[in-house]
Amino acid sequence: MAGSSELTSFSREYWNVAAETYDQDFTNTIIGQLWRDAVWLELDRSFQSGQRVLELNCGTGIDAAHLADRGIRVLACDISPRMIELACKRATTAELRDRLDFRPVATEMISVLEKDGPFDGAFSNFSGLNCVDDLSAVTKDLARLLKPGARIFLCMLGRFSVWESLWCLIHGNRRRSSQRFQQRDRAIKVQYPSRKEIERVFSPHFSLRRWKGIGVALPPSYMEHWARRFPRLVMALACVDNVIGKVSPLRSMGSCFLLELERTKT
Repeated sequence: MAGSSELTSFSREYWNVAAETYDQDFTNTIIGQLWRDAVWLELDRSFQSGQRVLELNCGTGIDAAHLADRGIRVLACDISPRMIELACKRATTAELRDRLDFRPVATEMISVLEKDGPFDGAFSNFSGLNCVDDLSAVTKDLARLLKPGARIFLCMLGRFSVWESLWCLIHGNRRRSSQRFQQRDRAIKVQYPSRKEIERVFSPHFSLRRWKGIGVALPPSYMEHWARRFPRLVMALACVDNVIGKVSPLRSMGSCFLLELERTKT
């Protein structure tokens, strides 16, 4: 079995390669932007101009740039040096370098940022935390880096996606449609902890305030060809998604779930 350093090296190289097409495959797609808008809605509600925020697995820096444009200072990390390079180019083009600090730091190594804290908040968008083996260690590191009362937002892949189940059933793969949580990326290990498991791992340092599903009515990004054929329908589905994504039990059927937690004072 490969050691942790070997796995980290492999993951770094995997995301270095993925960085070359990440924006094309997701960031610049109709569905990708609508999913991101759903996350930004919550970030914009909680983070204010003048605050300092920590971002984990920042990718090419689009979320950090969005917050920086609102006057928020962001220290953004990613395991991939290539992702960080592209993020720096984005910041320079947008003339936001004075509010953005990008660093090639894996989520499992954020303890090295202790001298940069404490932060007013933190977030991890989309599936970055699904690729972390030991979330409990990350939780303890975050607790040391954040101020009491700080908000964190965790957007992660869920165990069950109604859209993926329908897609697999249509294409004749019934077993996969009912066992999404058992699937693993062929190149890197991907885990699918439940919302309750995440809540348990992050306590007692963090308490859950609210959560919602993303991609309940809105389809996944691999249906982008369909979204481009029917853009008005997709926009309508995005509006529906914003409503039913907050309703139990429908919110548990999204491709992702977004948790808002608060750093406890203990």
